[in-house]
Parts: sequence; structure tokens; C-alpha cells
Amino acid sequence: MENKYLKLKRKHEKRINNFKMFFAFSEEQFKEGLKELNTPEENLIKVFGGGFIRKEDKNDYLKMFEEISQEEKDLFLNEKDLYDAFYYELSNHEYSYTHDEEQTLNSLGFKNFEELNDFQKAIFEKAKTKYLNSQIW
Repeated sequence: MENKYLKLKRKHEKRINNFKMFFAFSEEQFKEGLKELNTPEENLIKVFGGGFIRKEDKNDYLKMFEEISQEEKDLFLNEKDLYDAFYYELSNHEYSYTHDEEQTLNSLGFKNFEELNDFQKAIFEKAKTKYLNSQIW
């Protein structure tokens, strides 16, 4: 069966990776990024995680993340798709080892378990139980 969450996640990763931006964690990387975007330093805006975009791209950047967020919210209305997302991220964040729900929930745009509605809580508990039962101890 197709995992729509993974398909959407890959689509979003590709879209973000194709956006005109760079990440710099050293002076050398910063200078390379300026050349890559062909823009002066005063024309940059710092974004998450050490990223930089051009000022003129700010609206497109914000729009991109608004659209990504909306596509995820729409996908999470479907029980199977929400379950697949929870299960994938529980595994991705090594829940069987950490038992930290917040890492999984944060990766999906939720702050904590209490923020989930009853439908989402039930699906999360179902995915968590299945994930823990699938682990070999």
C-alpha cells in the first residue's frame, strides 16, 4: 500500500531543496552561498537552521511553508494517512528507545499530546502500540 505521508514528505523535501537558499556554518560556506545566490550580504535574510535567503524571495519562502503546512493538515484528516505519519515518525525518532512522544509530535507540527484532538490521540495511541509491539527486545 502506498504511504501518502512519505510521498508528501519527499515532495516537500524536493521543493525545499530546490528553493534558492543556502546554509552556512562557517565563513567559507557563507562566502560560497553568496556567490551561489549572486547577491550582496545586505540582501540576505537569515532563516531557520543556519539558512539564508534573498530578501526578494521572502514572500515565496513564506508561501512555500504555508502551502506545505496546509498539505500536511489536509493529509492528516485521513485516518490511514495520519496513522502512517505517526508510525513513520515514531520509528524515525527512535521512540522505542527514547519514549519521547514530543519529538515525534513536533516533527508533524504538533506541540504535544494534549494538543491532539480525540481522533488524533486515538490514532497516535494505535500507531504507538503497533510500533512498540513490532520491536524486538
